[in-house]
Amino acid sequence: MTHSNRSAHPARAARIGALAAAVLAAAASLTGCSADGGDSKADAIPAERPLLTKAEANKTVDAYQKVNNQANAQRSASLMARAEGGTVLAMDQAYFTQIPALDKSEVADNLAPFAYVNRAFYIPPASARTDWFLMRAQGAQLTHGKPGELWPKDVRFLVFKRSGDGWRMVAARDFQGPDLAKVPHIALDGAGLMKVAAPDTKIGGTAPARLPELVTDLWVTGGRDTPLADTSARRTGSSWYTERADELDGHAWVDFKRAAPHAGDVFAAKTTDGGALVLSDSAVQETFLAKDLNSYINLGDSDKPLVRRDPDTRMNKVVRHYVQTELGLISADGSPAVYSIGTQVTKVDAVPASDV
Repeated sequence: MTHSNRSAHPARAARIGALAAAVLAAAASLTGCSADGGDSKADAIPAERPLLTKAEANKTVDAYQKVNNQANAQRSASLMARAEGGTVLAMDQAYFTQIPALDKSEVADNLAPFAYVNRAFYIPPASARTDWFLMRAQGAQLTHGKPGELWPKDVRFLVFKRSGDGWRMVAARDFQGPDLAKVPHIALDGAGLMKVAAPDTKIGGTAPARLPELVTDLWVTGGRDTPLADTSARRTGSSWYTERADELDGHAWVDFKRAAPHAGDVFAAKTTDGGALVLSDSAVQETFLAKDLNSYINLGDSDKPLVRRDPDTRMNKVVRHYVQTELGLISADGSPAVYSIGTQVTKVDAVPASDV
């Protein structure tokens, strides 16, 4: 895993790493009974039943780390597909495809064995009718089978979602550096279970489901139309727009457009200050078009493995398809902020200049 910044022609803006989850059955029911039915305690409202227990969640993470590290060692997209889901899986599958064209030392760092430590689980009640739970943790290098040095100081939130045959890890983003002061306290009910925020329910006028739209506006307009607060992630996102033509020397047009999200997931947990923590996914397309018949576009090395036809030829038109995951907060008054955005190109469509 790495926390690299965007380069001029990036393969990945902020790799979250290849992650995995294990199949785990739902928690057993917790019920009470009375032999004669006359005890007033038997008529009391039973405690909320969790979606799964914290012990089961811990076992899920232990197993997911094991599968993830195996998939990384083997550079195996198919093995990763047994454990990840949604946009995270699409990102890692594309990354594995790019590996032959990437710097070997950076790949080794990205895919080095790891473990999650200092775990905290936020599990909703079964009555919430959700299919996911949240974990807060820190990453550490895995040395001789044991967690060692912590990654550069950060706090990561991960979402595990139940699929037809088990649990999958589907979202993971970080608070880093100065933003660590913004790490929220997740709201819990009387039984210590997470309070879920419905994606479409407005908090002070802003629904969690708006976060993907607000983030993609950074690419499409440079943030002209988004109310997102000024954060490092916001500035990095808008730089893709402001720097989009920097290396084209005036020979091509380039622009971004919103695209349909790969998964369209929005996971939101209420925070103790009346707001919400949100993890979601979004997507954009970056289109390059040569300005005249004497101009052309060369593909970057990391793009070529994702191109089906003639990747080494001069191109007239190139469309990069990016998927993204983001982590943000909505305050009690509805003010939104994004603190982490991960971006990965998953597909490149290219038209050779000879076809024009």
